[in-house]
Amino acid sequence: MKRNLNYTAALATTAAVALLAGAAHAQMGGTPQVCTTTQNSPAHNDCVMPTASAPGGGSFPGSFLVPGTNTSFAVHGYIQFELTRDLGPHAGDDSIGIDSVPLEGSGVTSTVAHSANGGITMGIKPTRPNIETRTPTAYGELKTYIEFDFNQTSGSQLGGNADLLRLRQAYGTLGPWLIGQADTLWEDAQTWADIAQGGQDVGIMNSGIRRRPQIRYTWLAGKGLSVAGSAELPTYNAALGNQIGFAKDGSALGTASANETTSYSNTPHFVGAVQWDQPWGHIRFAAMGGISDYRATTAVAGAPADLAANTQNAQWGLRIGGHLNTWGKDALRGGFWYNHGGADYSAEMVQGGELFNQTTGARAATKEWAAYATYEHFFNGQWRANESFGYGHLEGNPGWTSAVTLSSLNSNLFTNEVNVIYSPVPQTDFIMEWQHFSRHVQSGANGVQDRIDFQSKFYF
Repeated sequence: MKRNLNYTAALATTAAVALLAGAAHAQMGGTPQVCTTTQNSPAHNDCVMPTASAPGGGSFPGSFLVPGTNTSFAVHGYIQFELTRDLGPHAGDDSIGIDSVPLEGSGVTSTVAHSANGGITMGIKPTRPNIETRTPTAYGELKTYIEFDFNQTSGSQLGGNADLLRLRQAYGTLGPWLIGQADTLWEDAQTWADIAQGGQDVGIMNSGIRRRPQIRYTWLAGKGLSVAGSAELPTYNAALGNQIGFAKDGSALGTASANETTSYSNTPHFVGAVQWDQPWGHIRFAAMGGISDYRATTAVAGAPADLAANTQNAQWGLRIGGHLNTWGKDALRGGFWYNHGGADYSAEMVQGGELFNQTTGARAATKEWAAYATYEHFFNGQWRANESFGYGHLEGNPGWTSAVTLSSLNSNLFTNEVNVIYSPVPQTDFIMEWQHFSRHVQSGANGVQDRIDFQSKFYF
């Protein structure tokens, strides 16, 4: 049974509460920037709250000088509480993605998930502390940044204490170099939507895929132009839905995949980006490419011989994005990309970057076109609102005809988020957001998910 949400009612509901936060203004290869309570939010780009200088204060806002050293040290972050209420099928977590939308229709073998409606969840897993240091050296300022959250659950813990500390980022910068784990250069943080939905829009990679170990070099060419390149670790992980390959029989549901737990890669992936920052906004071009050159350490049961022992697939992508300052503090942000087989650079390519037909041996690359946009309006210094959407189209089929098989392959995805934001005092955000997800798969089955999400954030 299809469930259609009344958009007018949903918009009226979400227009009742609030948040502050602002869109991120990241610099390629840089450390987190200073936030202001009228333009930026620590929730985006991991920027830090400004703090007035004080005796013993360090070289950047909110820091102090470590006694006996010339190192400035700061601890920042936020406490985040989230309460969600599903209006249709129950997604089962406090942060949902487009692929958790239950389906009904051709090839769907069970509609239990679709029939389980409603549900309230509460959580604090996105709570995010970070530590930053800066030390002057003969080669320029040495900066380090390390960040955690609690978005990792252990079944061995007691029910009331199941959220474990998880490393998100850990890197150092010296001059133009960044070495460590950070957001991929493929991402454009300045175009992120200022929304509560943690998975972001279709077309914007979710947090599980975005961060990766890398070596990056950034050249500041002057007049707002910067050029950067990075060598990044492929992060194929079946648990994140971005395995290198996905194999199925043409008439059965048997599956196999090659991912980081069964294989290893011989080469990194490479990303380049050119960005132009100006008072009116910015524009950014990025390209990524690599060879998914995997050697399996263990045989993948049921997979074709080349996938089980040795597979090599090319992946590449192009991306353009930017933001435009309209009037006041308002801004329009968005972008478009094409991704050919790069499952580890897409939150939506859950079927894998390369598809294998176990019956015929045929292959087909997964291809994705995605676009996203968001508009942010400031009513005053305390109230603002955001309208955000994303659309993605995926294709690729190595000759499968089974409806059951095709029901596992995404085809058209759409998301829409509307929120209002209230910040009564600095370093607080209160968000009320309506989230809408629509998912279609290659068998023709589809599903719709709607949710109301309330969040409170307390920054330190």
